[in-house]
Amino acid sequence: MMKIVSYLSLQMENSKRDLINAISPGILIEYEEPKERSSWRRAEQEKDEPRYSKETIQKVVRKNKELAKYLNVTPIQAAIFVAGFSLNINGRDFDTDNICSYFSLNTMEFLPLQADFDELVRLKFFLPDRERRFSNNTDHIINPAVKSAVMCGNPLGQNALIEPDFDRYKFAKTISDLIESRKNESASTFRLLNHVKEEEKDHQDLTFVENTRKVIAALEDRVLFYEICDDYISVRGRESDVECTLRDIYDNPSVQFRIGKVLMDEEHELQKLGLIELKEAGMFSDACMVLTEKGKRLFLEEDFDLFSSEKEVRNQSLIYPDKIAEKALFYDETLKRQLALFQDNLAEEKFSELQKRLEEKAMPKGVIALFHGQPGTGKTETAMQIARATGRAVCHVDISASKTCWYGESQKLVKRIFTNYSSMCEKEKRKPILLFNEADALLSSRQNINNVQGSSSVAQTENAIQNILLEEMEKLDGIMIATTNLTDNLDSAFARRFLFKIKFGQPTVEAKQSIWKSKLEWLPDEDCRKLATKFDFSGGEIDNIVRKITMSEVLDGVRPDLAGIEELCRNEKIGGRETGGIGFKG
Repeated sequence: MMKIVSYLSLQMENSKRDLINAISPGILIEYEEPKERSSWRRAEQEKDEPRYSKETIQKVVRKNKELAKYLNVTPIQAAIFVAGFSLNINGRDFDTDNICSYFSLNTMEFLPLQADFDELVRLKFFLPDRERRFSNNTDHIINPAVKSAVMCGNPLGQNALIEPDFDRYKFAKTISDLIESRKNESASTFRLLNHVKEEEKDHQDLTFVENTRKVIAALEDRVLFYEICDDYISVRGRESDVECTLRDIYDNPSVQFRIGKVLMDEEHELQKLGLIELKEAGMFSDACMVLTEKGKRLFLEEDFDLFSSEKEVRNQSLIYPDKIAEKALFYDETLKRQLALFQDNLAEEKFSELQKRLEEKAMPKGVIALFHGQPGTGKTETAMQIARATGRAVCHVDISASKTCWYGESQKLVKRIFTNYSSMCEKEKRKPILLFNEADALLSSRQNINNVQGSSSVAQTENAIQNILLEEMEKLDGIMIATTNLTDNLDSAFARRFLFKIKFGQPTVEAKQSIWKSKLEWLPDEDCRKLATKFDFSGGEIDNIVRKITMSEVLDGVRPDLAGIEELCRNEKIGGRETGGIGFKG
C-alpha cells in the first residue's frame, strides 16, 4: 500500500485539475487560465500535447481506486488523503490551503472538495494538531494509527483509527496539552471545555474515562482531575500547584480565585469525593494539590502498586494467601486446640462478629496473639498457614528495618508500620495479619534510663519505640501476631495486650514421627519412630536434616540409610551433642 501512496503522491503533486477530474469526472470546473504574452507561442506549440499520457491517467485512476477501497472512502477522498499524507510525511501539518498548493489549485477551485476534506476529518483520517487546537486556522496531521497501517501494509480494521497504545496516561497528557494550548493561545475556558468533551467522546471506551465520568459529574471538575493526574505522572513531586493550575484552566481571574478559595476551604467536589487533597500550605500561593489513594486508584487502575510513591506501604511486603504454599504441621493436642480456637475466630464471619461484640463492650477491637517458644517449633509457619486457611494476606514486618542508628527515626518507622497497616486494612477485602516475627527486642521489659550507664539516649529510644507499640496495639483495628523465642523478659504491659498467648513446645514423639514421615515418605515407619524417639529435635531442626539428606542425594546419587541419617542427626546440635531428654541413647 505504501508503494501505491508513493506513486500517487509523485503523480498528483502540481497536477492541477487534470488528475482530479480524471478520478472524479466533472468535479472541478473547467475554465481556461489566462496566459502571459511570452507563453502564447509556446502554448500554441504545445496545444496538442497533453500533460499526462492516457496510460498514466488510467494507472492513476486504477491505483487511486485501490487506495479508496483500502481506506473505505470515495476516490476523491482518497486523492485528498494522498495530498495530506505527502505533506505530513515531510514533517508538515496541513490545512485546506496546503492541499490547494499541493495540487496547484486556487481556493475557489478547491471549494467543491471542501466537503470531502471535512469528511476525512470526521472519519479521523485527519486529526487536528493538538498543539494548535485554539488557533483560527486549525492545522491537521495524518492519524498516527492510519499512517502506521499504510507504511507497514497492515489492514485497516475496525479499531485502526484509534491511536495504538492510547491509554489513560496519554489521555491525561492530551488534556494537559489542551490546557497548556489554551493558556498560550489566550483562548476561552469555554473552548477548552468543548475540546475536552470531544476528547472524552473520542475515547469513551477507555476504562479510565468511563469510570471518571461516572464518579465526577461536572466536566469542569473532570478537567481539573485530568490535569492533576497528568502532573502525578510528569511532575517530579507528583503534585499540582493550585495557583498555576487554576490560571492555566480558567481565563477569568475572579473564577481562579473563587475556585482557589473553595479548594483552600476543602469544599471542592474533588475533595468531597476523596480524590484529591491539599498538602499543608500557609497560603494560596504555595498550596499544592495531590491525588489521594482513592484518586490514584481511579487513575492508575491495575498499575497502582507499580508506582514508587507507594513504596512506604510496601516496606512490609504483603504476602497473599494464594502465594503461601500449603504445609502439613503437627502439634500436640493442647496446642492444636489453642490454634483451632484462634484460627476459628479469624474466619471472616466470626471475626466481624467478634469485633462487633468487643466494640459494643467498649473493649479494644484488635485480635492480638503471641506465639512463643523455642526456635524451630513452627511459630512463623503456623502464622502463615493460619493466614492461608482464613484467606488473609500477611504483612510481614522486618524488625531490623524498624530500628535505625539515627535517633528519632526508629519511632517514625514503627509509627509508619501501623499507619501503613491501617491503610492495607482499608484496601483489602479481608484485614491482613500484621506479623511481627522474632519480636524479642520490641517486647522486652522497658529500661530504666537512670540505670543504663553511657547509653541513656539508646535506652530512651528503645522505650519510646515500645510506648508507640503499646499505644498502637491498644487501638489496633485488625489482627496482629508476634512471635518470640524469649518470654522471661516480656514486659507485663505487653502481656496484657495479647488476647491469645500460645506456647509452642518441643514436639512429642508422635508429632516428630509424623514430621519425619511427612518429609521422608520413603523411610519406613519403624525408622521414623526410632529417629523421633532418639533425637529431641524441633520441626526446624528436622527440616535441616532433610535438606542435608537431599543434598546427599543430589551429590552422591544415593539416599543415606538409617545409620547415615543418625550421623547427620548427631552433628545437628552445636557441639555434636545428642539430646536424649526423650527416648534413649543408642
